[in-house]
Amino acid sequence: MKKGFFIMTVVAVFSLAVTNITAQTNPKFAEFPIAVGEDSTFVGGGAFDGTNYLLGIQGDTLGSSNITAQLVSQTGSLIGSRISVDRTGIPFPYGLPVVAFDGINYLMVWDDAALYPTCNIYGQFIDTLGNLIGASFPIATTVDNDESPCIAFGDTTYMVLWVKNASLFGQLIDRSGNLVGTEIFVSDSARMPNIAFDGTNYLIAWVDIIPTTDISISGQLVSKQGTLVGLNFIIDDSPYPSDNPMSICFDGSRYMVVFHEEVVSNEWDLFARFVTTSGTVAERITITDEPGNQWLPCIAFDGTNYLITWTDGQWSIDTYSKGRFFDTSGVPVDTGFTIFAPLGDKIPLYIGAGFGDYQYLVVTTRCDTSTFTDGDVYGTFIPPYTGVEEKPDDRLEVADFSLQQNTPNPFNSTTFFQYTLPKNDFLQIDIYDITGHLVRTLVKGERSAGTYTVSWNGKDTQGKSVSSGIYFYSLKVGNLRSTKKMLLVK
Repeated sequence: MKKGFFIMTVVAVFSLAVTNITAQTNPKFAEFPIAVGEDSTFVGGGAFDGTNYLLGIQGDTLGSSNITAQLVSQTGSLIGSRISVDRTGIPFPYGLPVVAFDGINYLMVWDDAALYPTCNIYGQFIDTLGNLIGASFPIATTVDNDESPCIAFGDTTYMVLWVKNASLFGQLIDRSGNLVGTEIFVSDSARMPNIAFDGTNYLIAWVDIIPTTDISISGQLVSKQGTLVGLNFIIDDSPYPSDNPMSICFDGSRYMVVFHEEVVSNEWDLFARFVTTSGTVAERITITDEPGNQWLPCIAFDGTNYLITWTDGQWSIDTYSKGRFFDTSGVPVDTGFTIFAPLGDKIPLYIGAGFGDYQYLVVTTRCDTSTFTDGDVYGTFIPPYTGVEEKPDDRLEVADFSLQQNTPNPFNSTTFFQYTLPKNDFLQIDIYDITGHLVRTLVKGERSAGTYTVSWNGKDTQGKSVSSGIYFYSLKVGNLRSTKKMLLVK
């Protein structure tokens, strides 16, 4: 039996007006309601116990910040009524409860609001039948109230992470709820951490706090006894802002860390880095860099492939939850596809996925984006890779393979160019200098048929600005190649 957990990614949100629209959810995936009604509910994280899933949910009919949980079967039926721990979390988007499973019971943790705005981390054990085990208990005090905790289970203990005064700490907890050892100091400059376990050590990743940019993502290995293994190390230090949550998964050999970056002003794309169990950072890959915003990723593994899901859009009427399968080398094995679409006047804000015995459970919260309240939680099941594809009406119909001339040209900061594919295909777009030296790979992977816009900011693979001169951009699709010249003037 495969047992795992997933954590929904959350960030601060802003009000946007929407109009009433009709749901266009992918018909391949039959969705089902989990917490839908007049109450306002938001899903946090979940875990699988070998038979059922337990989801942490904020909000019920008595209060929008009440901490609850719900058991869900592998057929999508709700098992029993909502479980209440009789405590409240801090206001959305923080305070969402996250869950891990230790082989016997679940542990759910959250930002507790009993002394709000002072925030404490609390935990509650729940058995596989949905019964509370003992009382909820404090794990950490006076933590930052704009950061959410995260959790993973090792062989014998849980590791819970939180941020306090912009520093990152962890705490081991045994199956009886006893705190093991003292707080573990990880970093003095961190936000939005995440964690996974490889059987020997935990990998903790976080975004370094750099005023106005938050560019770097760092990591630290920690043994299951709570000892730091080596020093903090850089996972990704590209020059683009990375100031929101990332997701981590271990595939039995190495970790994949998925994150989003603002590669163009107000436009976010998804990338990933592989990290070995010894802390060596390996290749960086592009998950999706289509026009618009792709952010808030979640990653899960089914024993063969990864399923990476994300939010597509900027909290407006065109916001969707999407996904794509990748193999353990980071190569896409299918095209991207829609999982959840807007429903009425509500859009899917965040998405999370976890793998059970034979299928993924994917969950989202749809809510009113004018106030970011009145949330409803939905789920759907997705089997391991079966060739699911994007809806035909989400693609452009095109007839010819083409690469357009960049604009502006000449340019002194950023230039743009379009390319068109007549069918789904694997492609690569590279930048070369006048000597034929590869300067940077902009795109590498499979794309659906359509027309796309790509930008280049005059920087190489290491993020360093290149000198003025003539450069070439080349699009390769199968045995076809198209190359055009451009001029960078500084």
